[in-house]
Amino acid sequence: MKHGALGERAGSKKKSAVAEPVRDANSDLGRSLGPLMRQARKHQQLTLQQVAERSDLSVSYLSQIERNLLTPSVGTLKRIALALDIPTGQLIAPGSGAARAMVAVLRRNHRKRVAFPQSNSVYELLMPDFRRRVSALWLTAEPGAQSGPAQSHEGEDIVIVLQGQLSVEVADHWYELKPGDSICFNSELPHRWSNRRKQVAQAIWISSPAYL
Repeated sequence: MKHGALGERAGSKKKSAVAEPVRDANSDLGRSLGPLMRQARKHQQLTLQQVAERSDLSVSYLSQIERNLLTPSVGTLKRIALALDIPTGQLIAPGSGAARAMVAVLRRNHRKRVAFPQSNSVYELLMPDFRRRVSALWLTAEPGAQSGPAQSHEGEDIVIVLQGQLSVEVADHWYELKPGDSICFNSELPHRWSNRRKQVAQAIWISSPAYL
C-alpha cells in the first residue's frame, strides 16, 4: 500500500481488497447506461468516432461504457449527453440502471481487509473498489502499533478517531486525537500515526485523491 498516512505499501495486495458494488437483483439490463447510450447514439445516427470527437473522449472509452464495462463520472456523462444532444438526466435518471451503477452499499460484514507486511494493524476498505476519487479506510490499531516512517503524497487527508486515542504526526508535530476528534491536513506534509495508549484505537482515514 502506498498510503502515505499509513506508511506501508499494498503492492500486489491491492487486488485482494476489491469488492463489487451491490446491485439490484431486479434491475433491467435494458435500462442500464450502456444500452441507453447506444440507443441514443443510434437514434442520432452517430458513430462512436463522431461522439468521441464531440465529447473529446476516446472511442475505446466510449465503447467500454456502452458495453457496461466502465461507469463514468457524472461530469463525463454530461459531456456524452451534450455530444448526443440529449438531457443528461436521460442517462442518469433516478431508478435507472445508470444511476444505480453509481451507488454502492458496502455492508459492515462485507468489508475487504487490506493486509500489509510486518504490520499487526487491521485496515478495512470502506469503498466497494479502488476505482474512486477518494480512498477511505477503517483503521484498527492495537496498543503500540504505528505506521512506520513519515511519508507524504499529493492531496489532503482527514482522520476521524472513533475509539481509543491516536497520535498523528504532521510536519514534525504530534497531535493527540480522542474519540470524536478529527484532523485535516495537506498530505504533501510528512505524516504518520501511532497508538501510544494501552487500548485499541479505531479511526477512519480518508485521502483525496485516492491514495492506496
